[in-house]
Amino acid sequence: MTGDNVLSREERFLKKFSAGAEAETRKIVSALRTRLDYSREFDYFIELAETCGDAEAVSCRTGRRTVNLLCVQAPVEMVHAAGFQPFRVWSGSSAASRFSLAAAPALMCPMLKALLGSLRANEGARDGNWIIPTTCDWVIKFPEMASYECPSFLPRVFWLELPHLKDGPNGGEKWLDEIYRFKKYLESMGEKIDRHSIAESIELYREAWSALTKISRMRGCGLLANVWFALIAGTMFLDDVRKWTAAVLNVAASSTAAYRNNARVFLAGSPIVFPNFKLHLLLEETGMSVVADDLCSSERIIPGAAAFEDTSEFGLMSALAERYHRACLCPTFIDNDRRVNNILGQRAETNFSGVVFHVLKGCHPYDIEGMGLERTIKDRGLRFIRIETDYMPEDERNLSSRLEAYRCTLPTPQ
Repeated sequence: MTGDNVLSREERFLKKFSAGAEAETRKIVSALRTRLDYSREFDYFIELAETCGDAEAVSCRTGRRTVNLLCVQAPVEMVHAAGFQPFRVWSGSSAASRFSLAAAPALMCPMLKALLGSLRANEGARDGNWIIPTTCDWVIKFPEMASYECPSFLPRVFWLELPHLKDGPNGGEKWLDEIYRFKKYLESMGEKIDRHSIAESIELYREAWSALTKISRMRGCGLLANVWFALIAGTMFLDDVRKWTAAVLNVAASSTAAYRNNARVFLAGSPIVFPNFKLHLLLEETGMSVVADDLCSSERIIPGAAAFEDTSEFGLMSALAERYHRACLCPTFIDNDRRVNNILGQRAETNFSGVVFHVLKGCHPYDIEGMGLERTIKDRGLRFIRIETDYMPEDERNLSSRLEAYRCTLPTPQ
């Protein structure tokens, strides 16, 4: 086979990928804009989501160089304090997943497989600075797999080594050391980070988290549909944080009642990323309202506001380290009882009657954690359903049937 033939084959793949990616984005955007609860306040977030994989667009929008974050474990306040725009890199595109090389493992995490396909298609996104916390095995091996997928992939990778035992005697100290190492790395590329810049960034993201919490409560009492909440949360790192926060508060001031009469459920498990809102929409269509969640792509996209009294640099750094380690609910931690406590704690506020546990095929940490979580949830008298899926649309009918049957087991809302 000649080089020209190989190139033309790659070009055909790229054309097919582009057409597929555009089609799936148009489909979800059309579904959002034709909803009965659509209003113009959501346009800002829809337009951001349409460019969610374009780091260059984000950089132009914010006036800052982007730093690619592969997990919510990295403190975004530090990135912002160094003069960069934190850019969460993930993909919900089934077209991108299909564009990934056939050599990728069959049961690979769909989100990272789609990201590999996006890198193959978008040469401009292949370089840059990547912050990779050592959470799950897929994340750890991602740069290696990306180098096979894209020989021209030449990232500058900073590994944030995550202690997987939160309550151990040394975990907190090790993580604080990592945060200081992270600070030096960012300063080597950007601006010097002092206590004033850290405090300013903490305050900016405190305001963002507060705005997100406000619309989370609206969702909990039926004033905002979950699909809108998921869209809004997922766009946090696609624009200047001040502008995003203002837009969220605008939604909070203008939204009206959503779905008061649906069965109320808690959504847990693997992340759900635009444009793959399949499960969000199926839950609505089968008569359920998600009133709370613990997805790292939604409610947990930022762990909360750092609490501190000591305003020295050490005090601020310690507060950030504490917030991103002990407060994190990632299933890769050994001691993770806080996840169950968090779910049950939110029941008092939102009065949900069931838990929907979402597992992406190949997402092994959530796959394993679902076993113990199911037993605990059922012991508390709540209904539980495990939904295992990927990015392909072919299983929608089967999922819909299972969700409808599950819905029938839930109490009728009063």
